[in-house]
Amino acid sequence: MAIITVVGASGGQVQVTVDGSQNSTFVKQAEALSSKLSSVVDTLDVRHLTPGTNNGQAGSNQAGYGVITSAGSYNVAGNTEWLSVGSDSVAQPGSALAGWVNVDLTKDTAQNVTVLGGTEAGISFRAGSQSGTFFAGSGDNRFQGSNLNNAGNWNILTGDGNDVIDTGAGSNTVAAGAGDNTITLGTGVNYVHSDGQDTITATAGTQNITLNGASSVVQVGANSLVVDNSADGEQITVGGGSTVIGGSNGNDPTVQHTSINLAGSTGTVIGGQLNTISAAYGDFEVSNTNAANVDVSGSLTFIRGTGVTTITAGQTTIFGANGLDAVVNSTAGTSLFVANEGNETLDGASSAFGIHAFGTTTGTGNQLFIGGSASDTLVGGVGNATLQGGSGAANVFGFRDGIAGADYTISDFGSAAGNSVLLVNYGYTDADLQKVLDSASHKDGNTTVTLSDQSQITFVGVDSLNTSQFNIANNVK
Repeated sequence: MAIITVVGASGGQVQVTVDGSQNSTFVKQAEALSSKLSSVVDTLDVRHLTPGTNNGQAGSNQAGYGVITSAGSYNVAGNTEWLSVGSDSVAQPGSALAGWVNVDLTKDTAQNVTVLGGTEAGISFRAGSQSGTFFAGSGDNRFQGSNLNNAGNWNILTGDGNDVIDTGAGSNTVAAGAGDNTITLGTGVNYVHSDGQDTITATAGTQNITLNGASSVVQVGANSLVVDNSADGEQITVGGGSTVIGGSNGNDPTVQHTSINLAGSTGTVIGGQLNTISAAYGDFEVSNTNAANVDVSGSLTFIRGTGVTTITAGQTTIFGANGLDAVVNSTAGTSLFVANEGNETLDGASSAFGIHAFGTTTGTGNQLFIGGSASDTLVGGVGNATLQGGSGAANVFGFRDGIAGADYTISDFGSAAGNSVLLVNYGYTDADLQKVLDSASHKDGNTTVTLSDQSQITFVGVDSLNTSQFNIANNVK
């Protein structure tokens, strides 16, 4: 803990205690405020305040500076623009002010107030309609903003104690330290920088929250932005139209990771690792996650996720990325999967609704597509692929000239009646197709056909094929 010396009354000095090392950003913020006060103190009506009611000079328009060096309660009125709270450097050299200090500023007429303080126990502060800066360097602090329509806007900075902050109705910036803080946000546009294990709530307003600590709980309303830079263990609930941006929370699956609940009818999650994401009915987007567990009752668009990912949604559109291993359960409608690059797996075995899956059209990579119990359409891309349609309804296995050209395995072609192969833009006639089948190779109970683009398609467990199992589509754009 550092001690910042602040200019006081009658040539004295106030010792403000500040959590952190001498060169920390927080200490430097206190020093900057102290320097600013020193530059204007000669223009202020400086008074040493005592517990009770304190007013500026009668009939004076001069801005006031109140100095508090004793524990107790202070009702500050007049035109007080500056307050310092700490120990007297003469009476307590090198020591912090031990007791609680309660400051009520609701009767102060100044439009802008700066409070620079730090005590061992903490400062309890109640704002009026003014705007300003509240800096409480140490202890367990309380800030209560005004809930009136004319509430001011505050910059609230606290140390590593367990602080209770209610911003009120203004638009505020909160930078809480590494304690267990309780932050209630009001109806304005608020910005929170959280370093502790905080509980942050709001039912209205527009909230912008950055989490750097661990195990915080966030519950805010619509149109919020939450950026999670934490190690793990956050519980985040946001209203409709909100965005949550996740960070790299580590790879240990035994550690509690972030839980995100999209409580409105729309919402977006970007990034994050090993997170659990849930939402009710609506339209949601999740992108750039790694090894997420996603459960959405409504419609989901999932973009460029990686790792072993579980997706349960009413209806899903998935744009994959290299390294995605997606287990998909579509609970209300058909799903679309588009592989973008690299090695990707789609496992829709538990899905009762159809899946349309398309292999990548550029680059290289291998795909594994597994359909569910409904009718699925599985289309090979530029890389090798294994296609498994499932044993329920009839499936379509598709290949496109100009995109295909690799080795493909259909592992269960005979498992569902009516399974078929769709050949797109090969220019085949029925006679051409028959020649392809006549040239097929047979080995170990499997049949392999070679197309004009050198695609080799192996039908596992199929001894022979006929043209009725194929459909030809030419001149498709």
